[in-house]
Order: sequence, then C-alpha cells, then structure tokens
Amino acid sequence: MNIYLGVLLIAAGALLAVVGRMTADGRIPRNQFAGIRTRQSMADDEAWLTVHRAARPWMIGAGAVLIVAGAVALAVPSQLAGAVAAGAGAILTAILALRGTAAGHAALRRR
Repeated sequence: MNIYLGVLLIAAGALLAVVGRMTADGRIPRNQFAGIRTRQSMADDEAWLTVHRAARPWMIGAGAVLIVAGAVALAVPSQLAGAVAAGAGAILTAILALRGTAAGHAALRRR
C-alpha cells in the first residue's frame, strides 16, 4: 500500500510543481483544466499571469511537500506511518496552495 501511495504522492507533487511553474511562465495559458481557476484569475490573460506569478513559489513549495511526503511513505515500513505522512503532506499542501491563491489574488488587487 505504501508503494502505491508514495508513488502517487511523488507524481502529484511533481505535477503540481511543474504546473505551478509553467502557468507562471505563461507556457500554460488560461484554461479550464490546470492552474488557479477563480473568477478573478480567469477574467483575462493578464490577470491569469499576475495570479500565477505571485503564486509560483507557494505552488512549487506545495509540490515539494507532496514529493517529500511520498518519499517518507515509501521509506517507512509501517502502513500507519506512511498514512500519517501522506495525510500530513496533503494538509500542508492544501494550506500552501490556498496561501498561493491568496497571494495571487492580493497581487491582482495591487495591479
């Protein structure tokens, strides 16, 4: 079980970090599938970039947390310890992603 969980968390973390970087760089344009998709960020292309540029470090950090949680889940022999690492990583990732979204919206209000 920890193998599947660890691999899933590592893959999800890598995806989150890559999407966080690519949206901020403008390589992923405004869309309905990936990125911070709020009413404010979807208003226009400039808003999309502003939000994602401000959120970039938070999203990359959130992805890194998932990668570490996945590595811990793979490394520990106990299923319970792996589940705790996964849960803690998921909670911290959600907090960082929400903080990134808030930072993006704050940047949008300042422009």
